[in-house]
Amino acid sequence: MALTLTRPSWAMIRRAVFGDTSLIVWQMVFQNLLRIVSSMVLTRLLSADDFAVVGVITSVLVTVALVSDIGVGAFIVRDERTVERRFRDEVWTLRLARGIILSVLTAVFAGPLANFMEKPALAPVIAVAGLTSLIDGLGSLAPIVALRSRKVRKLIGIDVGAQILGLAISIGLAAVIGSYWAIILSNLISQALGVVFSYVLYDDSSQRWRLSMQRSAELWRFSRFITGSTILTLAITQGDKLILSRLLPLDVLGLYVIAGGLAMAPMALVSGYAGRILYPLLAEVRREAPETLAWRFYHDRMVPTLLYAFAAGGLIGFGPSLIVLLYDPRYTGAGAYLQIMAIAPFFMMGNYAANEVMIALGHPRFTFTVNVVRLIYLLVAGWLGWTFLGVIGIVWAVGTVEVVAQLYGWIALRRQAILDLRYEMLFLLVGGAGLSVGAAADFVIRHVLKIA
Repeated sequence: MALTLTRPSWAMIRRAVFGDTSLIVWQMVFQNLLRIVSSMVLTRLLSADDFAVVGVITSVLVTVALVSDIGVGAFIVRDERTVERRFRDEVWTLRLARGIILSVLTAVFAGPLANFMEKPALAPVIAVAGLTSLIDGLGSLAPIVALRSRKVRKLIGIDVGAQILGLAISIGLAAVIGSYWAIILSNLISQALGVVFSYVLYDDSSQRWRLSMQRSAELWRFSRFITGSTILTLAITQGDKLILSRLLPLDVLGLYVIAGGLAMAPMALVSGYAGRILYPLLAEVRREAPETLAWRFYHDRMVPTLLYAFAAGGLIGFGPSLIVLLYDPRYTGAGAYLQIMAIAPFFMMGNYAANEVMIALGHPRFTFTVNVVRLIYLLVAGWLGWTFLGVIGIVWAVGTVEVVAQLYGWIALRRQAILDLRYEMLFLLVGGAGLSVGAAADFVIRHVLKIA
């Protein structure tokens, strides 16, 4: 008897393959393919020293951005007045003022910062790269408004196009310039194109300068814990590179940066899903049907979380062979770093989900306190690791920081009557299965290629 699919079955397949959550997954797969292609090409055009410089500059820029984060995205998505043009203009003005101030301060302190890292030649690079703050501030808020309206398909389509264009620009400049300046300049050009896209490709995207002290005070009341949290995030996510830039030569630091980039590859799915799907959904549920929030928290993210857990676990097990397959022998040493650093992304899907539901419930303080937990752990574990194991001990501290964040998140979810340990254990078991499969594949490839 032939198997036929009914219309409901086709509808289910279409939702499974082309639904918003699935599109985020497809975007993550595509982004990581682009990341791999970019990394394979650029590592052949540039040196490990160049990647070390880019890693240090990126840490500086992320530091500047996090220290001054005012939570514009979360503020716009959550607020009922987003439909009002004046309200959006006032928020946009605050973001632009922040960008101007940050670019100026980055240029002013570029020299002292480069001297602190004992790399004075990087001062002009830091100053030029600091223009990203200004460019970011010039962009329209229309993409954030589209996110609030859950126009995920449009956002993904524009993002993918911009990423392809950015890849072409970076490879072209690397072939011509042949130094870290290629990546720095390509990032600036890509970001400037993103600003143009934010006005041209979205409806009702124009912005006007409207300075409002009342809106400034209101935004600060909303984002003060977010701002404090992002300052802590700065120390957590960038402190390792700033510290290791003083402890390691550039070629070894370059291996660490490459490994870190691959380890964070799954974050394309985590940040995209949490920010574009989960948070708008939970905010809507909190407004319209709060009694279903606990059930929706697990039900709506079940499939993507299981898939993510398996893939992230596989990355831990397969990490060393991945380096061997992607890069030439100069970069083999990055394999040991990758396997350790991939532990943190394994736990990030659950940790991001806990953060989004707590903010949707009106508890932005959670973001701050969980980062305090992370920072305390890094300080203690990092010091112990350095004392007994040296540099690799610091890497272990960085790789395992999300474990303690997971435990703290479970405590917070239990207090809100949301935690269900049956699902949490299922996620960990599926991740363990992925790790086993990845480790088995790593063993086979090392045996076939005769790698020690």
